[in-house]
Amino acid sequence: MNRLILLLALIPGILKAQSFHPAPGNPNSIAIKKDSSCFVAWASGGTVTRGFLDISDTTVQINGSNKASFGNLNLALGPATGSITDVLSLGDSGIATLSFDQFIMDGPGYDFAVFENGFADNYIELGHVEVSSDGIHFFRFPSTTEIPLTVQANNGSYTDCRMVDNLAGKYRVGYGTPFDLSDLPSDPDLNKYAVKYVRIIDVIGAISGDHLTSDQFGTTINDPFPTPFESGGFDLEAIGLINATLGLNDLQNLRISAFPNPTADQIQITLEGKARLALFSPEGRLLLEINHLDSSIISLNEFSTGIYNLLVIQNDNTRNLSILRK
Repeated sequence: MNRLILLLALIPGILKAQSFHPAPGNPNSIAIKKDSSCFVAWASGGTVTRGFLDISDTTVQINGSNKASFGNLNLALGPATGSITDVLSLGDSGIATLSFDQFIMDGPGYDFAVFENGFADNYIELGHVEVSSDGIHFFRFPSTTEIPLTVQANNGSYTDCRMVDNLAGKYRVGYGTPFDLSDLPSDPDLNKYAVKYVRIIDVIGAISGDHLTSDQFGTTINDPFPTPFESGGFDLEAIGLINATLGLNDLQNLRISAFPNPTADQIQITLEGKARLALFSPEGRLLLEINHLDSSIISLNEFSTGIYNLLVIQNDNTRNLSILRK
């Protein structure tokens, strides 16, 4: 009995770790397989800023460059393939910002999922996830880590995925880590019904030195470091949308008319049947709601110039239209 007490005293971290969802195939896992029917769209564009091979020693180079270079942006677009080489490697603190033809919306359950190329359930490379409605203001998902900080993780280390939450890369290749927009606090600069961008920022992973990365509570995240390879850092495979509204290119298919758009005065919305219309300011603030029947006119006279979001809800279907007030 005394030996057991001594052991528990020496490793208290074991008692508080492994609080979150387990690996694919286990009860209560939230991992989503790449070919799940829940996905309605995938990333279609974006930008990337590569991070260093080793941010603690930026003199480290491969082929004349001190930045990660494996893969390219196009490999992170479109559906997830489940390939460990079909990826965009970010390097230390590298950033990828992906865009979509549709708006992500805060709907039932999870709203989108991020895919990485980890080759095993217990080998994970992590990334922060942020979203934006306007491409200017980004909001980070509140993440949590329970990974012990006693030993620096390295390229040969293994980590239990149950020790992290709300970080991309939690699950192995072929399985997406899902995110729910309702986890983000409300903010006038974020319209949760019209998210257009998802940003992935590599978690550096060092547990000492000048380049620490922390979770929402300020706890340092222990992730493989250093990884001075062309393929170092977070390896982005794909981002799939689960809850999405249709973009402007789909309006004709929906038989919705919003005219004139842009407008300096008022706009007429034509949609057969009953619907509820909600107009949001460019900052995401609800301005007005209308019970629609076949045709509605919305006056923008009292509003300043900018891009407004009109939420259309009909028969439990939700769509988002962008209206330009000129």
